[in-house]
Amino acid sequence: MKNYIYGYHSIEEELKKGTKGGVLLFSEETGKRGYLKDLAKKKNVPVKRVNEKELDHYCDRKKHRGIILLCEIREEKKEKELKTYDRILEKEDALILILDGITDPHNYGAILRSADQFGVDIVIIPDRKSAKDTRTVSVTSAGASSYIIQVPVPNLSRAIDFLKDKGFWVYGADLHGNPVNHIDLKGKIALVVGSEGKGIRRLVMEKCDVCVMIPTCGHVDSLNVSVATGILLYEIRRQQGLFNN
Repeated sequence: MKNYIYGYHSIEEELKKGTKGGVLLFSEETGKRGYLKDLAKKKNVPVKRVNEKELDHYCDRKKHRGIILLCEIREEKKEKELKTYDRILEKEDALILILDGITDPHNYGAILRSADQFGVDIVIIPDRKSAKDTRTVSVTSAGASSYIIQVPVPNLSRAIDFLKDKGFWVYGADLHGNPVNHIDLKGKIALVVGSEGKGIRRLVMEKCDVCVMIPTCGHVDSLNVSVATGILLYEIRRQQGLFNN
């Protein structure tokens, strides 16, 4: 099944990762487009020069900016069950991110970008009622979605129970939780983040060992969910010593 990707960073990361059955369509070779064309050739991805109107059939000109990558939809990162990742789950500093009800693809993409930057091992999502817009997620994540293992599960509560059996402590992000900088976040950690507005669902929250929040001093109620997730992931990895070198 063919998909298309736009955005310079997303196209670059997909080419580096190794796209399948793809073709790079571009209108001119200037600037970044010329670099991406050369990269595609190095990766044995066919390139084809077309006019702007042909690219406009795929998306708005402000989005494609003269270049689009056609490729097969990459689904292999979402096929395996959680239990098949035992080697990752046995790591002493394993970090799992659980997303409960993130339906906005822009937020999901931004979260995946932070997950990549802070070395999240696996992102767990519900197999229903989660962001599904592959193109928007890819662009917003700046290509990080090609690298992050994303595992859909039918029941988040059961997934949390499974992680606890593997020795994970589970922390839920909540405005009324304990200040995250006062919590010991070393060891195997699973962080649960809920949707903006509704937050983590009650049955999922009840599975969390501790609720954590980010101390702030602003005037609005809370941080955007993708920003908050990035801060929490940073604090976890900071305590685990990721930035000591």
